[in-house]
Amino acid sequence: MRPGMQEEIWRVIFILVSCALFGWSLGFLVELIFLGILGYCLWTFSVAGRVFAWIDKGMRGIPPELDGIWGDITDTFNRQRRRHRRAQDKMRVTINRVTRVTEVLDEGLLILTNDRNLDWWNSSAKRLLGLRSGDRGTSVMNLIRDPDFVAYINQGDFSDSLTLASNVQDTVVLELTASYFGQQGEIVLLVSDTSRINHLQKLRSEFVGNVSHELRTPLTVIKGYLETLQDTSDITVLQQKAFQQMSEQVIRMQSLADDLILLSRLEESHDIDTDEKFDITALLHSLIGEAKALSSGQHSVIFEHTPLMIWSSEKDIRGALGNVIFNAVRHNPQGAVISIAVREELTGILISIKDDGIGIDPYEIPRLTERFYRGDNSRNSHTGGSGLGLAITKHALSKAGGNLSISSRVGQGASFDCWLPYHSKNSPL
Repeated sequence: MRPGMQEEIWRVIFILVSCALFGWSLGFLVELIFLGILGYCLWTFSVAGRVFAWIDKGMRGIPPELDGIWGDITDTFNRQRRRHRRAQDKMRVTINRVTRVTEVLDEGLLILTNDRNLDWWNSSAKRLLGLRSGDRGTSVMNLIRDPDFVAYINQGDFSDSLTLASNVQDTVVLELTASYFGQQGEIVLLVSDTSRINHLQKLRSEFVGNVSHELRTPLTVIKGYLETLQDTSDITVLQQKAFQQMSEQVIRMQSLADDLILLSRLEESHDIDTDEKFDITALLHSLIGEAKALSSGQHSVIFEHTPLMIWSSEKDIRGALGNVIFNAVRHNPQGAVISIAVREELTGILISIKDDGIGIDPYEIPRLTERFYRGDNSRNSHTGGSGLGLAITKHALSKAGGNLSISSRVGQGASFDCWLPYHSKNSPL
């Protein structure tokens, strides 16, 4: 029991005993006990008034000098007030530190309420989006009116980011990433200026494309002279072998240059091409014929299909699917079965290319579409390839509005799913 409670109990006992003895001696026992209780109550109300007056003032300053239970109460409130003040000071320091950190970020940071209204933003967001102090409480969709952004911010899943041109500066490209936080459905929106990265990527693509174009002429000249030298009759067997190997490497360099030019073109183009109508089944028949010639009967190729016409770029889709099919032939041992199936889905067309060959380590799958990455670690011209095939496939499908999905395990074969969406002109047969 608290000391103040004990003191208060003894005080009440003393008042009752004193009033009882004094009242008994005077013959007014009940009356004096009643007066003692009444006096104690009046004193208690007076003390309570002083305590509440101190509380109403925000518990500022020194609490009233009291003893007993009221002293314990004021001491407890005073300790709580000090702890609360220390917590406030600590929180204020933390908030100021977080604010300083967010203010030095190059990325814009915005906090949106669950109904997509602006609640808070840092200085970078103000600069990138042209915000003003009066915009607090305004719907973010009234400030960024791009239809793609409106669709993005209203979706329930923010697994992807969105790239938009800035509405403040025409030369600035912004990448926006949103995610939920808190228990009220609030949204944090991160805005990054990717103009420099996009510019560097464009320069890289232009450089690779220009260098590849410039390589074509000297490679053609070298190839012509090698063919001429090979046709001469006075060369030795060793020279013939050397010329043959040089010709093979020149052909490989020409193929690499062509692939780099194609990849650069695909990376530079962001418009979905749906102006050309062709038969995807006939295209696959042609590719399978080439794959069988490449296999020389060492692999079994199974084709499941229904007649289907699509709207896209036949040249790009041919390159995308051809790379996957030819890789299945090149990178699997004799006797492997390669199955190709085309089917219609609710939102698009799925071309599935599967094999029961050596498979791929799941660790390597995320890197297979990188430039020059070769999962089999081979560097020879027969199995290693240029390392650009799946990168071309990825960009060609992306240009067509589709995507590439890869799944595999070592020793269990591989599956490459090429998905193409239905466009406005799509008319499956």
